[in-house]
This record gives sequence, C-alpha cells and structure tokens, in this order.
Amino acid sequence: MLKHTGGETVKGGFYWNQAQWHLENVEGRHGVLPGTEDTRYTRVPTLLMFVLAPLMGALFVVFLPFIGFALLVGMVAAKALGLFRKTPVAAPKPPEEQRKAA
Repeated sequence: MLKHTGGETVKGGFYWNQAQWHLENVEGRHGVLPGTEDTRYTRVPTLLMFVLAPLMGALFVVFLPFIGFALLVGMVAAKALGLFRKTPVAAPKPPEEQRKAA
C-alpha cells in the first residue's frame, strides 16, 4: 500500500507529506509517521529516490538565479512604489494623558 496517515506504523523508507511537501525518512525496519490521522503520506520507493534526488538538486541549481532576480525586481518595484515608508506609526497615548484630555 502506498497511502498512509500520520501516527501509523510503517516500514522504513521515504514518505512524502502531501500537505506540507515534506519528505519524511523512517529509519530502521519499522517506524511511526509523525502527525495526526489527517496527515497524509505517500510511500516513495527507494530506487525512485535515487533518480529524483539528483533531479531535484539540479532543478534547484538551475532556478536559484531566477529566484534571486525575481526577489531583486520585487524589491526595486516596492521601493519605487513607496511601499517601504520611513514614517513611523504614531504610538498610542498612555492612559494618564487620555484621562487628562477628557
């Protein structure tokens, strides 16, 4: 069976958390998956991980510069549009001054 839930005792191996896009490693012959019954996992065969791990690393290396450029463009656009203002927010008056004013 490839589908599992949190708290379930499973064989050792790799399990993909579908909601958080996180890979859990269960070491040893058996182990318990973290999370509640609402947490869904899919078992990933070890041989498939030998293929996927280098591909995911290569994609990260290829797209990392694009992510940096996108962040840079976003910051420049935010500065140009004045989204980062240097004017401080007015602090509320202490209770004593509010009573005197009333």
